[in-house]
Parts: sequence; C-alpha cells; structure tokens
Amino acid sequence: MKKIVSLIAIVALFTSCQEDVQFNNPGFQAYRDGVLFRGIDVKAYKATNGSITLVGLAQDEEINLDVASSNVGTYYFGTTNQLTKAFYDSSFDNVQLSYATDVISGPVALMSASMTYGGTGYVADCVKVNGVFVANGSHQTTGGSGSGLTLSVITNDAGTSDVVTGVKVASPGNGYKSGDVITISGGVNAAKIKVLNVQGSNGQIEITENTGETISGNFKFNAIKTTVNPLGGDMVNFQYGTFYKVPILPAP
Repeated sequence: MKKIVSLIAIVALFTSCQEDVQFNNPGFQAYRDGVLFRGIDVKAYKATNGSITLVGLAQDEEINLDVASSNVGTYYFGTTNQLTKAFYDSSFDNVQLSYATDVISGPVALMSASMTYGGTGYVADCVKVNGVFVANGSHQTTGGSGSGLTLSVITNDAGTSDVVTGVKVASPGNGYKSGDVITISGGVNAAKIKVLNVQGSNGQIEITENTGETISGNFKFNAIKTTVNPLGGDMVNFQYGTFYKVPILPAP
C-alpha cells in the first residue's frame, strides 16, 4: 500500500512539473519599475520585409516590441532607426497611459559601436583589464545638440598616430539626441562618432533563437510618456525582460 501511495505521489509531482513547463511555454515577462509583468497572451507577428513585432498582453497592460529584423542579434531602442521601437500601454482604473522609445533629448546613454571617422594622434583613456576596457581618463567633445559629454577613447595602439576605434561614455552631459555627430577633442585629426541613444529613451532587445516557428530572447528599455495626461510617471522602465518560444505568425 505504501509503495502505491509513493508511486501516486511521484506521478503527481511529474504531472505538476509538466503542467508548469507547458504554462511557461511560450513565456513573456519583465519587471516594470520593479513590478512583475507577465504576459498571458503572447505572439510574434512577422512582416514580409523580415521585421517582427512581439506582443505581450496582460490584464490592463500591453507591451509591443517592434524589431527591424527577426534574425538572431542585438537591436537597440531609442535610435533614429524607428523600425526597432518599444511601446507600453496601460489602463489601470480606466486611466489610459502610453509610452514609447521615441527620439528625445537627454544625457547620452550609448554611443555608436562604429566610428564615423577615427582621426589620428589620440592617447587612449581606456585600459584593458581581464579582457574588458576600463575607463582611465576622458576627452572633451564638441558638436551635437547638447553639452557636457566626455568620452574615454580606445585606440588601435599605433604609436603617435593612434586612431580611435571605440569609446565609452565618461560623463553623459545633457541635451543630446540620437544621431548627433560628436567630435572628440585632443587628436591631430579630429575623430567623430554618433550618439546611439539617450538615457530617457533607450534599451535593447536580443534575439537569441529563431526556429522559424518560434522566437526567444531578452529585452530591457526606458520609454517616455506619449499621452497628454497628468497621471502616471513621465517614464517607464523595464528590466530583466525575457520571451521564450513565442509562436511566429504572419503579420495581419
């Protein structure tokens, strides 16, 4: 009798685990300003041009993530490429609020991964520690919509003609916009690089798997309020976002 009871308990345990896996497959969740958002209806709509829109619906909430491509890779929000954009809508207590990663002015969050022009004659401000570049100084900058931005530069180690190959934001300044072309002071021939996005409207989505039938990955973003409404915060923050095995459907 004890053996039968034990067997029933084991079967119940595995049944429970299986049901939990099925419930979370597909899955879509993130922390909105520290509060868990969990999608109860999740889909991915692929357009004929290869772009994809991930939709996560919860009670009184909705997240839409537009991505310029459905290929595996990392894509950035809040840039001049508005084919990659995040939206959040809520209707708590019948108060309608909408947020989006629009191009706005603000402190710089991230610079472009590639130089517009590398210049010459720069001394590196970044040193490599355990394979990672760490800031150890900074260069002043000019240009763009704002002021106060300083950048730590990475060079190609070519002696007195060091070319800038990358940068890290040392001080974000304020008043900058995505796409601003920034000139880096301190070289012989001035290096130039673009602002990718700013702190009030930024983030990224990483597609880690696309089987053709389902899509998986992770995301995070800041988005600004786009509705004229005194209620609700001016910005919403999503962290630790994940989507797993979301079914891909043709765009309606």
